[in-house]
Amino acid sequence: MKPLNQAERTTRLWKFALLYLLALVIPVTACYFLFSDGTVAAENARLKQELTQTKDEQRRLLTQMDTLTKHLQRIDFTDRQLRSEGNDLVVGELNKRAQDYMNSIALSLNELRRDSARMQMVANKRIAQNVLRDFDLFRNNRSTIDFLRQSLDKRGIDVSGREQMAAELAQTKQLLATYQAAAANRPAPMPSGGGGGGGGGGSSGGGGGSARTAELQRNLLDAQQQVSLLEDKVTFANADCLRLRAAAVGGKRRREMLEQARKSYLTILQNPSSGDMKETVEKMVEVIDQELKKGIFN
Repeated sequence: MKPLNQAERTTRLWKFALLYLLALVIPVTACYFLFSDGTVAAENARLKQELTQTKDEQRRLLTQMDTLTKHLQRIDFTDRQLRSEGNDLVVGELNKRAQDYMNSIALSLNELRRDSARMQMVANKRIAQNVLRDFDLFRNNRSTIDFLRQSLDKRGIDVSGREQMAAELAQTKQLLATYQAAAANRPAPMPSGGGGGGGGGGSSGGGGGSARTAELQRNLLDAQQQVSLLEDKVTFANADCLRLRAAAVGGKRRREMLEQARKSYLTILQNPSSGDMKETVEKMVEVIDQELKKGIFN
């Protein structure tokens, strides 16, 4: 027995089947055209190539930075040995070793500079340029430190011997006080007598007293000059300590230390003990002025 609406039900069933097939055909066709397009595959291949290239550049960059870091650690260890070493032969060997490390850093930087020129990734190239800039600044500061060390060695002023110079200064001041007391307590010249014999004796005594006074005055002047020279050396050594320590710090602290060292140098220039000391201090002031004009205190 057939239902009364058999024809209507059949029509509606066909309509539903057609709509269902149409709903399936549209997304299937879209997916076909989407995944069959060559541009998407080419874009995926390009992204994979960029990812591989980025990883390769970062791997080389990390290797070079590790090498530079190891050289810096070796230089820092050598510097600590130099500060505590007093043997000239060992100091010479340590200086040679530090110079070898600096040459190795220069070679590594040249290699990094060549690699950065071939880098395609902007981020990696920027990192390499920042590393090159920082290490170039380090090499300039290191050259300044080496120059100051050589200057100190040539002038015979050892930064580590400040306490010895201070002890010599105190001893010389004590000697100066002794000479001043002796000059103040020297006997007055004998008045000339009326008789021949008495006059001769008086003249001899006066001559001996004058010679003694002249000797004390010469000793006093020598002691004063020695005190002035030692004071200048102590001030110079303290200023150079600040100058060398400033190279190892940054920011406002470095600027403050440089300005403090400059003030100490200017104190010596107010009354220099010798022409050589004046010339040396003027050179050091010029070096500090150049550092302050650079304005690099990061």
